[in-house]
Amino acid sequence: MATIDDYASGRILHAIRRAHRVLRFTRVPVAGRFVAAMMERRMESFATVPITMDIARGALRRSRCCSSGPRICSSLFPDSPSSEAVFLDDLAETMAVAGKARMVTGEEAVRILERYPEQPLLCSKVSGRYLEICRSEPSVCMYWKMRQAGMKV
Repeated sequence: MATIDDYASGRILHAIRRAHRVLRFTRVPVAGRFVAAMMERRMESFATVPITMDIARGALRRSRCCSSGPRICSSLFPDSPSSEAVFLDDLAETMAVAGKARMVTGEEAVRILERYPEQPLLCSKVSGRYLEICRSEPSVCMYWKMRQAGMKV
C-alpha cells in the first residue's frame, strides 16, 4: 500500500516507474500470468476507482483541507497532457510541507479538477484512505493500462 510518506519522499515515483517496466512482462507466456497477478495485488491496495465530478465535489466538501500539485505521473511522463491532482487531509498537508503541492480551498480544488474535463477522474487510497483525486491521462496511467490489458484493477 502506498503511504503518505511514499508520496512526500518521492518513493511513489520509483514504484510507478517499476510498474511500467514490469507491465511489459505480462505478455510473456507463463511468466506473464504471475507478473499480472503480482501487479493486480499491488494495485488493489490503491483501490483506485473512476469517479464523477459530483463524487469529487462531495469528497472535497468532507475533507478537512486540500492541496493541489502536479499529477504523480507527470514527472515520469513530461510529454503527457498536464493536469493537477488534488490531495486531501493529511496527504494535502504533507505534500504542501514537502513543497510538492500548494494548499487550496475546496472551491479552488473543484475549479482545478474542472479544468480538464476530457481526462477521466480517478480517486486512490493512500495510507488506507481515499486521499488523492487525479485527472488521469489514460495513455500513461497505470490504472488504465492495466484495464486495457484485461487485468483486474
